[in-house]
Amino acid sequence: MMNSKKLRNFFASVLVATFVASGLPVFVSAQAAAQPATVDVSAGLSAIESKADARRKELGIPGMSLAIVKDGKIVYSKGLGYKDLESKIPATADTQFAIGSSTKAFTALSVLMTQDEGKLSLDASPRTVLPYFKMADPDTDKNMTIRDLLTHSSGLNRTDLAMITGKLSRQELIRVAGEAKPIGKLREKFGYQNLMYATAGEVVAVAQKQPWEKFVPERIFKPLGMTNSNMTVTDMEKAKDRSFGYVYNFDTKETTKLPYRNIDEVGPAGSINSSANDMAKWLQFILAGGVSPGGKRLVSQAGFSEWMKPQMKINPAGTAHYALGWMVGKWNGMTAVQHGGNIDGFNALVAMVPEKNVGFVMLTNVSASSLGGELMPVVWENLIGKPSTAAVEPAAEVAIEKEVGKYNFAAAGFDMDVQLKEGKLQAVVPGQPTYVLERVSGRKYKLGGAPDGFFVTFKDTELFLEQPQGNYTLPKKTSDAAAPATDKNNEPAEPKANITVDELMAKAIEAAGGEANLRKVTSRVTIAEVDLEQQGVKGKSTSWAKAPNKFATETEMFAIGRKIAIGWEYFDGSSGEEAYSFAPVDKYTGSRLDDIRLASDVYSMLDWKTKYKTVEVAKMARCGEEECYVVAFTPEKGSKFSEFYSTKTFLQLRREGAISSSTSSVQIPYSIRFEDFRNVDGLMLPFRQINNTTSNGDVITRIISIKHNVPIEDAFFKPREVKF
Repeated sequence: MMNSKKLRNFFASVLVATFVASGLPVFVSAQAAAQPATVDVSAGLSAIESKADARRKELGIPGMSLAIVKDGKIVYSKGLGYKDLESKIPATADTQFAIGSSTKAFTALSVLMTQDEGKLSLDASPRTVLPYFKMADPDTDKNMTIRDLLTHSSGLNRTDLAMITGKLSRQELIRVAGEAKPIGKLREKFGYQNLMYATAGEVVAVAQKQPWEKFVPERIFKPLGMTNSNMTVTDMEKAKDRSFGYVYNFDTKETTKLPYRNIDEVGPAGSINSSANDMAKWLQFILAGGVSPGGKRLVSQAGFSEWMKPQMKINPAGTAHYALGWMVGKWNGMTAVQHGGNIDGFNALVAMVPEKNVGFVMLTNVSASSLGGELMPVVWENLIGKPSTAAVEPAAEVAIEKEVGKYNFAAAGFDMDVQLKEGKLQAVVPGQPTYVLERVSGRKYKLGGAPDGFFVTFKDTELFLEQPQGNYTLPKKTSDAAAPATDKNNEPAEPKANITVDELMAKAIEAAGGEANLRKVTSRVTIAEVDLEQQGVKGKSTSWAKAPNKFATETEMFAIGRKIAIGWEYFDGSSGEEAYSFAPVDKYTGSRLDDIRLASDVYSMLDWKTKYKTVEVAKMARCGEEECYVVAFTPEKGSKFSEFYSTKTFLQLRREGAISSSTSSVQIPYSIRFEDFRNVDGLMLPFRQINNTTSNGDVITRIISIKHNVPIEDAFFKPREVKF
């Protein structure tokens, strides 16, 4: 229907994934230990460098530094590529990079050191140190501990939006977290949380009567000899050997320099800057069991054990855990400990296999790279030995349509849904990005966007999953193998749709108000209130749309009663961009530009067939209390999506799809529910919309007013300078 399609996706593209931990690979699980072959360290280091540098170039990363520690010694330390791409200045092992969320392990250690001194207890409430600390859920507020701050068990979704605006103090951000609506109960599910780590740093500051930013350099950097590390962007800018940060656009193949992001107020979540050589000293300290080069313990043995001990399940199967500032999983039957970091222009990973006294640190100067996760199996195999696993010969090539279906990954507690999109197979896993399958040979495919070493090989009734952490056979669900159709609860599957595309389109147009009323609308101005429930942030927006396909949206954001950001997005019919006061201008390119072009079409619902490559009434599904027809739209260019139409009213009740990115191969799934339909100038329009993404949680948009046929000059749809 001809409601403001740009408003449908309000905030969907504001991806607040700052300080993202690179995490253990998606299908983490243990396997029985295999005896590795004896390795030649020098040959292994040469192979690691070769593969790392080749992949760096493929991923558009200007430069990186890599250091490897084995048996207490730094066996490799080198810079690859450029720290300054424009001037072609090489990166070195002493070049400073932002380490992002790899900072969290330092923060957790500072908490444990403070506990050793009797100044706090991990199992006490944060209010014992910070009296103003509060959580929205009463039970969580009553029972939450300082330990929970460090294990991502608060029940909150990512509350990063207020944080990245840079307008609130640390105490104010802690209050924002207290106003955010949780997505679960305390310790019910893993939810990555930067503001809880900012809180943990403030706990240390108050308990020690010294800022966290001073405690870490004096009590950790100094005894470890980390003289080339600092706590703020301001300090990094003074360093003689420092890297600039970049972002790489896979559509345009362009590399763009980014400004440094000052994150002082959430420093304990990810503000440390360091070099490969300095971080190698950090690895040596950890692999030595918490003992400094001078033989002094910085943390008690009990504290060190708590630091590394699995504390919170990351996935339902329990094959990956979070410790205190570390992610813990298995590789070839051995414990692998790691933590990544991501911030504007930089991506890092610190990883180790303590049992083999080996670890590495990777620092890069591009945002959101997958390189760290891909390097883990490369380093382990070349320095520990490649696991001996049964080889699976790729089967002969068959029609890719045959591979479509749901495959049950019982050990991980979910189904892998293999779908066909624009002639390519993709794997969809609940709560994770979409992985495009890249054919290797026959029926064997690489998981595009996943770390190196992830492959699937199809058989007629099953899928064989190869991964660094172990191999699994996933049976194809019977509903996809010519057996009686059932859903995931073994209930009868939804019946097939008994309506044609033409019939449904006609009824949807009539339900929306009819073609004549739809075509009368040449422009629309929409004013709305927005509630980002899981962010603790609210907003106001005004959107302008003009036929045939122009739009613009102006946004204001508020938290704890304060204005924290403004934004401007526009599309002029051929190009556009979004600009927010807390981020560089982001121009629409590639698939995202194609998606914006389609979404901006004022009259799109009047002609499905000529605007899309295929349109199919795919199935029936439940939309709350109603039954819906599910229409699958596949454009010539852009992302596939589905719309859900009521079988009673024929109004559109839901939309599902994925947000494309030009700087990453992953797609972010989204869903939008449409409610509270009202008649405006003969058109039935939803005055309440609920947009959900994994990064933002639920974003509830309440329409205040809609006005049609307001004069808007074409020149209105143009770039604006956004300052706050």
